[in-house]
Amino acid sequence: MCGICGFYSSNRAIVPEHLENVARSLTHRGPDGLGTWVHPRSVAGLGHARLAIIDLECGQQPMCAEDGRFIIVFNGEIYNYRELRSELLALGHGFRTRSDTEVLLNAYRQWGEGSLIRLDGMFAFAIFDTENQKLFLARDRTGIKPLYYHRSTHGLVFGSEIKALLAWPHVPRRADFQALADFLMLGYPLLPATCFRDCRELEPGSFLEVSENNQRLGRYWNWSRSKGVRNGSNPLESLEGELQTAVREHLVSDVPVGAFLSGGIDSSLLVALAAAHGGPKIQTFNVKFGEAAYDESVYARAVAAHVGTEHHELAVETSGGDLATVEAVLDQFDQPFGDSSAIPTYLICREIRKHVKVVIGGDGGDEMFGGYPRFRHADTIRLLGHAPEWLLSAAEGPLGSMRIFPPDTRRQGLRLLRAAQQTGQQRLLEVCSMLRSEELLHAIQPEFAEALGPYRPGFPAVHNSGSSGGGELIDITIRTALPGDYLRKVDVMSSAHGLEVRVPMLANRILEFAAKLPQHQKYSCRDNKILLRQLAKKFLPVKVVTKRKQGFGIPLDSWLGVAGRSAISAALSSKCARLKDLIRPTYIEELLTPFVSQNWDHTKLSRYSLYQRFYALWSLERWLGRWRPTL
Repeated sequence: MCGICGFYSSNRAIVPEHLENVARSLTHRGPDGLGTWVHPRSVAGLGHARLAIIDLECGQQPMCAEDGRFIIVFNGEIYNYRELRSELLALGHGFRTRSDTEVLLNAYRQWGEGSLIRLDGMFAFAIFDTENQKLFLARDRTGIKPLYYHRSTHGLVFGSEIKALLAWPHVPRRADFQALADFLMLGYPLLPATCFRDCRELEPGSFLEVSENNQRLGRYWNWSRSKGVRNGSNPLESLEGELQTAVREHLVSDVPVGAFLSGGIDSSLLVALAAAHGGPKIQTFNVKFGEAAYDESVYARAVAAHVGTEHHELAVETSGGDLATVEAVLDQFDQPFGDSSAIPTYLICREIRKHVKVVIGGDGGDEMFGGYPRFRHADTIRLLGHAPEWLLSAAEGPLGSMRIFPPDTRRQGLRLLRAAQQTGQQRLLEVCSMLRSEELLHAIQPEFAEALGPYRPGFPAVHNSGSSGGGELIDITIRTALPGDYLRKVDVMSSAHGLEVRVPMLANRILEFAAKLPQHQKYSCRDNKILLRQLAKKFLPVKVVTKRKQGFGIPLDSWLGVAGRSAISAALSSKCARLKDLIRPTYIEELLTPFVSQNWDHTKLSRYSLYQRFYALWSLERWLGRWRPTL
C-alpha cells in the first residue's frame, strides 16, 4: 500500500513545494518514506509515499532507470516479478535492486504498453519518459489499486486518492450530479465518473498516455466470460492447483504476512492454503459481533484451530457504537460511499496493523465463483420476464397481501416481479440498487432533478443484455461493483492504517479460470460457489463448508443504539445540514423516523435496506460538509 501522485504540463512549470504538499497528503498510505522527483525544467513531477514490503533498503521511489530516461512511481505488487526479472536479464537489462519496482520499470523500457498484459499483480503506476516528454499511467485488471486524474489547460495531475488532486491548485470542486445519482441508487459512482465533475478515475485494465499534443486512453484487458474448456482437465484439480499457486505468489514478502479470516468460504480456504504452504505460523484476524445474525467468529475460530494459525479476535459489542469512529471512516473517503461494512473493515484493519503490515483477503471469490444470491435472482427475473407485463403487474397486489408469507419473502417477491417488468440492464439494476428509479426522483430536490436531466443510472451494456440473467450480472458485478464498492472499501480502509491487502482470488490465473468455468459450476437455484465449496471440503471443517453465506456487515442500528441514532438523526434533519440542498426534507424524515424508532413496514423495506439508506445520507452529509463541492 503506497501513495503516488504527480503532474505533467508542456507549457507550465510545476512548483516543487506543491508536489511535496500533495505527496504528504498520502503519507497515511505509505508511512515508511516520502520521495519526489521534479523535471529539470519543472514541466513534470512525481511523488511517492512508501510502505516498504519488498527490498526494504533499496526500493525507494521515485526510481530512475539505469539510463536516466524513465522515472517511475508505483503502488502495488507484481507477483511474477522474479520471472520477468529473469527474462529481462536475458534481454540485457541490468538491475541495481531486488525490487519489483525496478522490474516494472525495465519491463516498460523493453515492451512499452505491451508490458501490461505480462504483469500479474495489483498496481497503479506512472512512468515519465524524459526523452519524449510523455507520461504513462496504468491500472491493474480489476481495479485493486486506485488511480485518479484531472486534466485542464494547466496540465494533468494524478494521484492514488482524489484528495491528492484537490490539494493541487486549479482543480475545481464542482459536484457531478450524475455520479451523485449513481451513489444514491448504488452506493458508489459508476466508473470512470467521480462525484467531482473534474476528476476522473482511470478504469481497471486501462492506461492513459499523455504527451504535449496528444492524450490516448486505452484498454489492455477486460473481463469476459468464455465457453472455453481446459483440455478436458478435472476442474476441481485445476482450481486447487491455480489457487495454491496464487496464494504462494501472494505470500512473497520481506515482512510477515497475515490474513483476514471472516469465517466464510473464501477467506477460510485461502488461510488453509496459506497454512499448508509452510513457513512461520500465519496470523489470522476476525471481527466478533455481539449480534448473532452478523457474527461468524465461531466459524473463524474453527478454521484457525483446524489449520493451526495464531488467531486474533476483535470484539465489537452491541450498542457500543462510537460516532467519532464512524465519522473518521466517512471522512477517510473523499467522495460519498454508501457501504456501511466500511466500519468493521476500518476496525479490523486498525487492529491488524498492530501486528503485521501485509494481509491477504478473500475479495473476488463471490464475484468469480457465484457467491451472491442476486445472481440466481437475476435468472428468476429473466424467466418471469417472459410473462405478460399485465400479469406481472396484477400479481403484485395479491402477493403483497398474502399473510401466509413472512414480510421479507413478500418484499423480495414484489421486487422480483417489478424487476421482471423492466428490460435488459434495467432488470439487473433493480436487483442491485438501494433505490428504484422512481424512488430516486422522489428523494431528490427539484433543482437536483433539473441538473440531472434525462440521465438515470444504468449499467454498461453487456453481451446478450436484451435477455439479461445471472451470467450478465456476474459480468456487471466484476466490472462495476467490484472496483466501485468492494475493492474501494478495502483500499481506503486499509490505507487509513498503512496496511497492504492482497487478493489472491483476483490473480490473473484465477480470473482466467473463472472466466471459462461453466455457470452451473458456480451456482444453481439452491447452491452457491459450487466448485469452490467442493474444494473447501478437502481443507476445512464441514460446518464451515456447508454454512450459508453471510455478508461482512455491521448491525448499524443496534450498534449505534438509541442515543447514537438520535444524535445522527438530529444532525441530518437540522437547518444547517447541507444535505437538504440535494435531498428533499420529507424523504430524509421518512428514513430518520423509522430508523430511530426501529418501527417500520418490513414488507416495504428490510432492516438492512433501511440502515444502508440512512448510512448513505450520513455519508453524503459528511462529504458535503468536509469538501464543500460547488452544487
